[in-house]
Amino acid sequence: MNRLAELVPRRRPRGGRDVVTSVAAGARRGPLWRQLPAYSPLTLHAAWRAATQALRGRDDPRPRVERLLRALYPAREAVLLGSGTHALDLAIRVAVRVVGEPCVVALPAFTCYDVATAAVGADVHIALYDVDPWTLAPDLESVTATLAEGARVVVVAPLFGIPVDWDAIERCLAAFGALAIEDAAQGQGALWRGSPLGSHGALSVLSFGRGKGWTGGRGGALLMRRFPLDGHLATARSPGLSHELAALGSATAQSLLGRPALYRLPAAIPFLHLGETRYRAPSAPRGMTRAAAALLERTLPLATREAAVRKANAEALLARIPPDSRVRAAPRRHPGVSHDPRRPPTGTRAADARERPLAGCRGAGASARHAAHTLARQRRGARSAGAAGGTLQLADGRANRS
Repeated sequence: MNRLAELVPRRRPRGGRDVVTSVAAGARRGPLWRQLPAYSPLTLHAAWRAATQALRGRDDPRPRVERLLRALYPAREAVLLGSGTHALDLAIRVAVRVVGEPCVVALPAFTCYDVATAAVGADVHIALYDVDPWTLAPDLESVTATLAEGARVVVVAPLFGIPVDWDAIERCLAAFGALAIEDAAQGQGALWRGSPLGSHGALSVLSFGRGKGWTGGRGGALLMRRFPLDGHLATARSPGLSHELAALGSATAQSLLGRPALYRLPAAIPFLHLGETRYRAPSAPRGMTRAAAALLERTLPLATREAAVRKANAEALLARIPPDSRVRAAPRRHPGVSHDPRRPPTGTRAADARERPLAGCRGAGASARHAAHTLARQRRGARSAGAAGGTLQLADGRANRS
């Protein structure tokens, strides 16, 4: 029995066997076993039904998915796009148009590289603000310094689905007339004051790619609540047959091989770069495929059930942390807060985090070296905007120009 079986209380018997024990035993089976970096609930049956629906061509599920998103994340408009990166790219373009051009866009210095890709694709000047190592929320002093240097659009991402204090963010930005974009790509299953992440910003972004809590294999969405979408900004390339087939192929492969018992097979293929976080050059936004929309309809019940199981497992793991351990859960400082169940947010003691600011990142599943590497990669990515006069500006006012 592995360490997980020792930590998680035995519960929910199934077929006379303890669930945790059976999972732990299964973890030892076969030479092809390897732990996935992230898991999305996607069955082969769902992929097959989505394929038949998408290739028939008579029933387009995208209008239904738009209505579904407007209902789940109360919004005025829902724009379906080819990826979460495309959705963030479009959100930045809309935000810049609202606050006025030219405009500096502030990004978290520790985040996914695709956030930088979207900003470079939107052809904006980029500034970086710090992230609190204990909560992974924006460091408001750093955000304020970035705003004082001229940033008027701020991308706020609840990393690992840990909700941020949205009221504090809004108060910080209001003094400068700035606008926040809620990047809820990692927020599936998490709540802030009883509402799902992705329903709090004037502009919110969702991602449905591989490894997300709710997946369509590919795809993303921009949710708009206060601002109309200009016609020329809404223009996105329509996906063709090749995009439909690619979406179905990746979803089928994910449903077949995206499990620990077989994951060593795809992970051994170098050009797939599975489990790696890589900077990718921006591409022109395009619409969501019919296949991805059909998958979203069929995987929503799976995602909902999976989120409930993950929350129960996370609570069980947190309850088993010894009282004398240096590991502590990130504080739940506000009512109605529910973390993303994909990873229990943990860190060192608050005093240790203050003494060693990046130590909290290690406890939260990241590393200080990775945080520094992310900052360096975002600097390089931001410099690629130099062909259009792009500037990378740090929170302390220093600027790196290409």
